[in-house]
Amino acid sequence: MTQPNAATFSAFLLTTIVLYVLGFFTFIPPWAVFITWACFFHMNGGVNHNQAFISTIRHMALGATAAWISAIVLLNNPLDSALGQQLWGPVFIGAVIAILARMGTIALFSVTPAIIYGYASVFAFASTAGLFAPEYLLSVSFNNALFAILFSTMVGASAGYVNALLVAVLVGREASDTSKMESVVSE
Repeated sequence: MTQPNAATFSAFLLTTIVLYVLGFFTFIPPWAVFITWACFFHMNGGVNHNQAFISTIRHMALGATAAWISAIVLLNNPLDSALGQQLWGPVFIGAVIAILARMGTIALFSVTPAIIYGYASVFAFASTAGLFAPEYLLSVSFNNALFAILFSTMVGASAGYVNALLVAVLVGREASDTSKMESVVSE
């Protein structure tokens, strides 16, 4: 099978399976799984599966953890004035994003967009699910955005890994069949 056909078939098959299985686990946000899955390939998962798996988890986890801490800090705004209330969030988040971008100079965290995927995922989960409150952010449950996104990150990186392996197997079979055919023709 050609690379594009293998990638297409694999994407269809695994997406169908993952969405079906996630239907039984409603506490796992599917969109976060797919963001991580895409991040896996952004991290060169089609070529180096093991490195991409670890790197995806490391980057997404840093972003998710930074966002979780940011959320807790945001909920404890120390500024009383109306202007302080309006500026606190944007200035604080801007500063955190700047720090995360600067961490891109460290080899272990060199893919800044992957960090931001994790950061944005926590806020998306907490905001859209109505869970942006201390009782949820500090709970030991999947209502805690950090737990939900870290778990989704593991699922998504695993799905990406399986996707890359399936593509390699499908492409590899064609290569081995072609080489067998060439050896028969040359005899």
